[in-house]
Amino acid sequence: MAASGTADENRGPWRETKGVPPVRAATVEDLKAALAAGWADFRAAPLVGAIVGAVYVLGGWLLLWVIEARDLRGLTFPVVAGFALVGPFFATILYEVSRRREYGLPFSLSDAAAMVRATARRQIIYLGFALMFWLAVWSRIGVMLFALHFSAQPERFFDLMDQFLTTSHGISFLIVGHAFGAFFAAVAFALSVVAFPFLLDRDSDVITAIVTSFKTVLASPVVMLGWGVFIGVALAVASLPVFLGLVVVLPVLGHASWHLYRRLVED
Repeated sequence: MAASGTADENRGPWRETKGVPPVRAATVEDLKAALAAGWADFRAAPLVGAIVGAVYVLGGWLLLWVIEARDLRGLTFPVVAGFALVGPFFATILYEVSRRREYGLPFSLSDAAAMVRATARRQIIYLGFALMFWLAVWSRIGVMLFALHFSAQPERFFDLMDQFLTTSHGISFLIVGHAFGAFFAAVAFALSVVAFPFLLDRDSDVITAIVTSFKTVLASPVVMLGWGVFIGVALAVASLPVFLGLVVVLPVLGHASWHLYRRLVED
């Protein structure tokens, strides 16, 4: 796709957008191509990806520390799962690296971070707040679900696992919690799957970005659902070794999200 709109030698061109742009229906080939391009971007700028991934991992560790310090072990699974909802916001610098590579611009961490600060304006912040609010709502529902299913906090993590897997109320909590979690994850995915790259690439507003994101999902719901499930599984598996796998998985998925946006949202 050719770039349009005004250009800045440090930033590259803005894409002109009047209203919600047309979108293409996604195919499995689009997903494969986006992942391949995401991996290529990660290999081209591994330090940037590793730093962004490490910051996200540190956020996960901080979250686990707060859960343990405040004796909220019962919320480990819903809160950690909900933490993935804000992943797209953390990946903003990764989108900028991919964008700068596409235009042949320098793509070091300082270049990308400086341009995000200069051009993101308030719109990306608003979108980040929307995801944070969604995470807060999900966390509150997780508290309510745990209180409805358990009378007290388990003293140890393994006691919690035992209750989850061997008691009727524990299994009920997992089923109901996963149902609510799937709903919240689906909405967050539809809201943000192309919205952050959209705002970084175009002189537009957060409402247009969100509508475009939902429109992209609705244009090919089965394929995009598969993409969302793939992201969820990849993040879950990467989180198992104390979040360490996210140092690689998050950057690759972040870069891939940029390329999927470029393939699906037309100029």
